[in-house]
Amino acid sequence: MSAVHNRSTGHDTSTGHNTSAAGKKKHAIQASCSRASEYLLPTLFVAGAALCLWETREMSQLGAVFPAVISLVVIVAGLLRLGQLGLRGVVANHERGSDSSSDPSSDSSSDASSDSGSGSTPRRLALVGIMLAWALALPWLGFLLTGLASFVGLMVVAQYRRWSPRRLAGHLLTGAMLVAFFYALFALVLNVPLPAGRWFTL
Repeated sequence: MSAVHNRSTGHDTSTGHNTSAAGKKKHAIQASCSRASEYLLPTLFVAGAALCLWETREMSQLGAVFPAVISLVVIVAGLLRLGQLGLRGVVANHERGSDSSSDPSSDSSSDASSDSGSGSTPRRLALVGIMLAWALALPWLGFLLTGLASFVGLMVVAQYRRWSPRRLAGHLLTGAMLVAFFYALFALVLNVPLPAGRWFTL
């Protein structure tokens, strides 16, 4: 009788461990390429920002404001990302795919991911093209106009869901607020001269 009880208790314990492991795996972060790359990228950003922060010692007090602030922001963001990866864990692409295929309730999510994955290459090329156009147009059109135009372009490229008036208005409002925030941060707080646009200063 005790053997049967021990066997059932062991089965319940292993089932509990499997359930908790499955729950952790479900909430884990899906790696873009591999697990190592997810940890490597924020580590490199933290190391590079720390080096830039160290180099600001030889700058003037006014000249060191901008690189020091940006370096600190990058370091904090990188450390937060590493903490998030450590707490939630990282799941490789093939592991996430096997979990979704074995779970019948995730058919809709797998269909959505397959739809988004089929258009990943054109979207990535469009992303590079938008950023290149932004860099080339920045001296001529200025920071505000090119910032808004590039945000709209990136918004269209990154959006997989159907557009609705409410979603479009929300995205446009968010874009305008972000561009205005960064303009105020660089031009007013950090005293970084931003291009006003050659076409508007002729």
